[in-house]
Amino acid sequence: MSQSDKRTLIAEGLAAGDDDAGLHARLVAAGVSAAAAKYEVDRLAKDPMAATLRRQAARMAKQSWLLANQERLAREADGGFALDTLDAPGRDSFYRHYYEANRPAKLTGIADHWPALTRWSLDHFARVAGDAIVEAQVERERDPDYEVAKDDHRRSVRFGELIDWLRVDAASNDVYLTAYNSSANAAPLAPLWDDLAPIALLDGTRVRDGFFWLGPRGTLTPWHHDLTNNLLVQVIGRKRVRMAPPWAFARMRNSRHCFSDWGNEALAAGHGDSAVPPVLETVIGPGEAIFLPVGWWHQIEALDLSASMSFTSFCRPNAHVEDYASWGAL
Repeated sequence: MSQSDKRTLIAEGLAAGDDDAGLHARLVAAGVSAAAAKYEVDRLAKDPMAATLRRQAARMAKQSWLLANQERLAREADGGFALDTLDAPGRDSFYRHYYEANRPAKLTGIADHWPALTRWSLDHFARVAGDAIVEAQVERERDPDYEVAKDDHRRSVRFGELIDWLRVDAASNDVYLTAYNSSANAAPLAPLWDDLAPIALLDGTRVRDGFFWLGPRGTLTPWHHDLTNNLLVQVIGRKRVRMAPPWAFARMRNSRHCFSDWGNEALAAGHGDSAVPPVLETVIGPGEAIFLPVGWWHQIEALDLSASMSFTSFCRPNAHVEDYASWGAL
């Protein structure tokens, strides 16, 4: 075994919290002689990098203990680990018990006054903006990393052509007009804001501040967490929403940025186990919404032709994305 291979094994052991005996056993199990393993471990006493790794491993162990306690508290709560449904919640109660508590909820009765609930249809979209050029995500099905490589899938298309394609009503994940396209679509789709109205839970001074989603049944946003708190309001069709809590981070297989290696896996609702995260699941239909707190993992699947709006304009600071990189996050 090369010296580089030995150092890699030692680094892995230090990161895992191994003591000297554990490091020695790790090396011997990999084929290093007992004498050579003792020599390598003894050298660590004067190695500042080894001391730093051990301190970091201790910090990570403390964080794991804290997350385990959060899980225990969530399971011991009244009703257990569950998703609440709130009907027309008051602003103070929502912010105190859900937004500030980083707790998701299904919401009803917050968009009943929207004209969009009766106006929006493919025919309506064609009438008010059919000739507009919009941007959408396309050819997603050819790329397993379509969500990571969003820029590669941006295409301009006449809105009427996209609408005609949606009229076929075939299940597909190939074309989806998403929040990522909102900057390009703000002007061409501005008439659709006439069909909306303020939501009492949001900051009323930030008008026309939201994101439009439109796609066929079968569109699938893979497991990820957002860098802001989000409110997703369903207008046409239904979406299945699966969620996993931040305290299940170690089971979410996060190897890059805010994405989970579970991808499009349909993780079953339930308490999970040592390898699979606990999952909450619900379906939102027209007029219903889901509050997705920052850091909560989620996967969203359209069960029908679907049109939605999402918002980040809460009555609290919501710029968590701005310091994300400064924490050295993946």
